[in-house]
Amino acid sequence: KLRILNETGHTELMVSMDELIDQINDHPSHWVSVDGEIIERKTIDSVDWEKIGTVDLIPAIVGGN
Repeated sequence: KLRILNETGHTELMVSMDELIDQINDHPSHWVSVDGEIIERKTIDSVDWEKIGTVDLIPAIVGGN
């Protein structure tokens, strides 16, 4: 299951692994959370997607003035 979060809520999708990777690539400024844990984009290729339940794409939070 893929959830894409935004300022108005979220969208839930059931996607294949290829579609998931496409969505991750289509949202380059979003953080990637795999089963509740934020991961670095450079480690995406090493994730065993068969064991993953939920992926969240979360808009990056920028702090400061």
